[in-house]
Amino acid sequence: MFGNTLGKFFSMRPSVRSLVFLYWIYAFTGSMVGVFTQIFLYQKFTSVSLNVIATIVFYTGIMIGFCVPGFFAAVWRLNIKRGFMWSFLIIGISIFYLLHIATIEQAYVAMFLWGFGQGVFWLTVNTFELSETKDDERDFYSSVLNAGNQVLSLAGPATAALLIWLSGSIFNIGTYTLLFTVAPAVFLLGLFCFSSIRDYRPKPMQWADVRHFFTDRRNQAAQLYTLGTGFRQVLGITVPPLVILLILGTALRVGVYNTFFAIFSAICILVIARYRTPENRIKIYGITTLGLVVAILWFGYAFSFTALIIYALVDGILSPIMNVSSHVIDLGAMEIGRTESDFYATMILRDFFLWVWRSLGGIVFLLVIHLVGTERASLSAGLYLLAAGFLTMYLGAFLLHKIQERRRI
Repeated sequence: MFGNTLGKFFSMRPSVRSLVFLYWIYAFTGSMVGVFTQIFLYQKFTSVSLNVIATIVFYTGIMIGFCVPGFFAAVWRLNIKRGFMWSFLIIGISIFYLLHIATIEQAYVAMFLWGFGQGVFWLTVNTFELSETKDDERDFYSSVLNAGNQVLSLAGPATAALLIWLSGSIFNIGTYTLLFTVAPAVFLLGLFCFSSIRDYRPKPMQWADVRHFFTDRRNQAAQLYTLGTGFRQVLGITVPPLVILLILGTALRVGVYNTFFAIFSAICILVIARYRTPENRIKIYGITTLGLVVAILWFGYAFSFTALIIYALVDGILSPIMNVSSHVIDLGAMEIGRTESDFYATMILRDFFLWVWRSLGGIVFLLVIHLVGTERASLSAGLYLLAAGFLTMYLGAFLLHKIQERRRI
């Protein structure tokens, strides 16, 4: 089974394989520092609200890094391929700078720079995903991509936990010093992958592209899906790590926890990859979404170690399977452009509105924190909002699927 999957992967075009490898480099670094960034900020400033604001600043950086260079690349017909190198450089610098922050303002600068670098990365990778892959091969492509991500999600936290232990307990140079120093160096591996990526120079965007984005029924349904995505992302990156930290107590324990449960995800993705098709994409998405929502609601209600284990098992198995379908749906939502042009303008506009919904999700959570008052109750409410984001995503994806089915008839 796994041999057939690997054989099919290596039969893919070199440019697509290089795209996967670059994505994995990004994922490995993200799995090393992503969770611990939220924990680092919370332990340094002890404020859930500050974590939420820093996350909004981070996503604002992503939007600017995606939309502004994307717009000027279309105006001046620049080669999008160069975005990989620039994104890795900016992300690496921002992670290293984060280690040396002393004030809240510096934390915001670090998070903005990190977001800007990620925005340039997503502009680049989404462009090549849409230009290099076709809809009927994206389920397999995304399955392999996410299976690799999950293997790296095993290696990343394990590496992070080791670096945290060495840094804090052996060398006594600070808990996060080695982690935030070694992680940027991983991006140097990308130098071996750039040559196989083909050039892409986007067409200039036109007002007709903007009008089409707002009037096309598929784009309108996709906005509901994007709304849920925005809430899911801003709450998913902020709330679960803080809940897990409060339950487990230390960053090292969080690293061990993430390492232990990641292996389930990779196995499940590779098993399901053989059976994924565009026809069962929404069905798989619906089943996994329902299971995750139930687990998140129970986690928010019980807020205990037992609930954490149950949530971890369900999330470790279902979330990566759901992410494969979600990734393919994301690409489809970006591809709804005018027949006279291509996907590029819709992709830029979609990311801008994704930022709007991410910011709205963060602001709603800040209001909840203010109204609820206590830390535990605020985080429980955050988990409930996260579950609502998942349900909204599925509703939008279902409506988009139905509209696209009618157009095919």
